[in-house]
Amino acid sequence: MSALPRSLARRFAVLLFLTASTTFAAADRAAADVRPEWVTAWAGPQQSTTTTLPLSTAGVTLREPVWLTVGGDQVRVKFSNAMNSTGPLTITSASIGIRTSGSSVDAATLRTITFGGKGSVDVPIQGAVLSDPVALAVPALTDVSISIYLLSPPAALTQYPGSRKVTAVFAGGDATLSADMPAGTTTLTNGYLVSSVEVHNSSARGAVACVGDSITAGVGSDAENLKWSDRLAARLAALPAPRQLGVLGLGIAGNRVLSGATGNPAALARFDREVLGMAGLTHVILADGINDLGSTALTPSLPPNAADVEEGVRQLVERAHARGVKVIATTMGPVADFRNYQFIESKRLEYNHWLRTEGVKVVDGLVDFDAVLADPLLRDSVGAVVMRPALASGDGIHPNDAGHQAMADAIDLLLLK
Repeated sequence: MSALPRSLARRFAVLLFLTASTTFAAADRAAADVRPEWVTAWAGPQQSTTTTLPLSTAGVTLREPVWLTVGGDQVRVKFSNAMNSTGPLTITSASIGIRTSGSSVDAATLRTITFGGKGSVDVPIQGAVLSDPVALAVPALTDVSISIYLLSPPAALTQYPGSRKVTAVFAGGDATLSADMPAGTTTLTNGYLVSSVEVHNSSARGAVACVGDSITAGVGSDAENLKWSDRLAARLAALPAPRQLGVLGLGIAGNRVLSGATGNPAALARFDREVLGMAGLTHVILADGINDLGSTALTPSLPPNAADVEEGVRQLVERAHARGVKVIATTMGPVADFRNYQFIESKRLEYNHWLRTEGVKVVDGLVDFDAVLADPLLRDSVGAVVMRPALASGDGIHPNDAGHQAMADAIDLLLLK
């Protein structure tokens, strides 16, 4: 069989190339249209253990509300024993329902939570358990209350301090299926045992995890569901359904990127478990690191320096990219007069300069919180930049409600495409 004429062979090669290009482009479009069936709608960082509950009394019911940032037709709950190294945790029974007010839930929405079809479960030492799907339709931006009955409470419970929610505690038996908590119920301001809530929503695009310190945890905001990540959730919820994302507020007061105590694990220590481990995760907004620099406020010549935090950011980006997750980094806002942090001002400015010039080549996007919060004219007694008075809570570092709103508004939603 004779060879094809050269001109015909060239045309054939071009045809093969165009066909392959069209096929790959179609595959790319199809991949972009694939959406997760389950998306994390709320998550809380598992920080430490507590013995402050009336654990010596057999039979304690905890009821804690969480704010679901994206809706769905089913829910499932992940319970955590991550910070407890003394033994397994037995959840005797649990329920979920849409919160009405305080510790009350809408009785028509109250559902039993099961685990492999059973009403109780043992959560292993330093482990977690995901519940069965629960048929409960929940709109976006809605509080649900999760009730947990512990017949024999352990010596310590994994907790989420600073949850900005009120947990009801009833030490008189199983109240998981009560719409209203019984008389004698007390309250605490931390979250316990619940690490995330997922929703079944095939039209949502995924979830974005906001990782940071007390600012990300909402310090400075006045009420529930008002921190900057919550306000970002409200912006995203207003978009058409195919563009919606769950937003996870994973801030811990005093958190650092590089190092931390057992009860306050650094971002590098907790990233895989409570960030990359979230269902449907597509993006991370990283707003951490000022406490690393601030740890040397009285001896600013000592490390860590800006370069150390920069290397920590690179490590987190590499881990995220290995999972196909994008990282959006934020500059560090003003810190004047907060616990002597004004003395690490040069380190803060150095980090912000790196992020704006070189760091943007490492991460997938930048949000300049410093440009939003910093007053261009005000300086403190040692020359450190001061937060705009209209956005400041008064302690030098934490924004007020208007500041949290300004931070959320500064996030270009195209970064989350």
